[in-house]
Amino acid sequence: MVKSSERLTKAGDYNLAAADILSYKISGGSPGQQQPFRVDITNLILSIELQEGIFNKSMTGRIQVYDTKDLRTLLPIVGLERLNLKFNTPGTDGINATANEGHPFHIYKIESVAPDTKTIGSGSQAYDIFFCSREVYFNNLRKVSKAYTGPVEIGVEDIFTNKKYLNARKDLYVEPTKYLNKIVMPNVRPFKAIDMLAKKAVSKKYQNAGYLFYETKDGYQFRSIESLLAVGGAIARPAKWAYRFQQQNVRHHSGAKDIVEDMHGVITWNLINPVDVLNHLQGGGYASKLIEHDMFNKTITETAYDYADDFGNHFHTEHDTGAKTADKLPLPLTKFEDTFRAFSEEHDQKVMLKSSTDYVHEMTESNNAVVSKIVDAIPVPIPHVSAKHISQKALSQRQLLTSGILELKVPGNSLLQAGDIITFDMPIMEPTGHNKPIESSPYWSGRYLIYDMKHIINRTDDVYTMVLKCVKDNVPKAYIDEHNSWTHYSGGRKTTNIYEADNELLSRVQSNPYETEGTPF
Repeated sequence: MVKSSERLTKAGDYNLAAADILSYKISGGSPGQQQPFRVDITNLILSIELQEGIFNKSMTGRIQVYDTKDLRTLLPIVGLERLNLKFNTPGTDGINATANEGHPFHIYKIESVAPDTKTIGSGSQAYDIFFCSREVYFNNLRKVSKAYTGPVEIGVEDIFTNKKYLNARKDLYVEPTKYLNKIVMPNVRPFKAIDMLAKKAVSKKYQNAGYLFYETKDGYQFRSIESLLAVGGAIARPAKWAYRFQQQNVRHHSGAKDIVEDMHGVITWNLINPVDVLNHLQGGGYASKLIEHDMFNKTITETAYDYADDFGNHFHTEHDTGAKTADKLPLPLTKFEDTFRAFSEEHDQKVMLKSSTDYVHEMTESNNAVVSKIVDAIPVPIPHVSAKHISQKALSQRQLLTSGILELKVPGNSLLQAGDIITFDMPIMEPTGHNKPIESSPYWSGRYLIYDMKHIINRTDDVYTMVLKCVKDNVPKAYIDEHNSWTHYSGGRKTTNIYEADNELLSRVQSNPYETEGTPF
């Protein structure tokens, strides 16, 4: 049953306005007026899943159907079909992937076909229909062999819109970059080419490094992580929604269900890998060393990166009165054991090598005049940006966003999308006494960035839920820094030769082969 009401009747309510398959075959009509053969599958759907994320290049999804029409033969479904899909939370904007109003998805796979053996003679079958954005197809069809000179976004827009490459028709949201670059694409897929450009991108407004390229319901985004956390380079970005853990189906004092309260509630929550220091050490989250080799000038330079020194230059998920936050690091600046150094000062934990060549891959002050003749309206001079200002900073920022993944299952809310900021009031999981309120975690509550989300419409239960994966790169309450860390002492250290240690046992076994090492019991 298709819902048409725009009034929210319960948490998890939804409108499924369109769900139909457009065949590659034509259904008829006069020349120029032909329409594709269309089949409405709304009443065949068991569930819909649609996924988006800031580390995903496109939106993808799956529809589980109980097919009573044998669509695979009727259409047939061969992997050239388009999928019209439109749904929303009543009263809000939602997903509009339709041929007439938006951009339909493309079906690329059928999986898990199984006949209904319980209903004799029904001829029904259940299977999964997988779909993706149109750009995924073009990414697999095309390759980019081209040199781009100038601001990074010029190359991104060309790859995105050019009919030779992604041939995209969707909106593209771009954060302007600074510095000039010359980047040669060596016959790579369009998504890979954009990734190469993204690694060179430095925000014009933020000191962020490395860009993201991903799709949401609004279109494609090419922007820095920091632009998701701040507005105009001045204040922290407001949270779009607030969540708190509570019982569902809470009733108002009048006896009616409090729908608004339920929409802000969390069905389940899970904190995945809240602490993984070794992963950050190995990945360069806290510190790194970059060794650059300039083949033309025959020089080698080393650059050490300390995330603690750089932390205050950026916006983070948590903030103080809308400003940048320098003291709420995800790890205290405690000196480690008897090294008398913090992790951020140990630069050898991650060593990177790079070959840097002028006039080939990067622009310098010396050749900006040449570049200005190639690309119109490019101001000169523009300072050269070395890899040390990009790769190390970007690596650290990405690493710190991988710890403490908060997974929330919440009522469906099509207002949200990947890249949004939410808040979550995480409770302290400790026993509480009678009438004692549950306290919030001082370190894990607060602001989170949605980096991945899955829309789930269960037609059997008639409910719309979402699974949000959220991250934060700092804490709302600063950890205590104990600069005089203690070192445990367990007596003198010695090195033992195991052959010497075995001599006594060897002599006993040789005299008595049946003797065991023994036990004190």
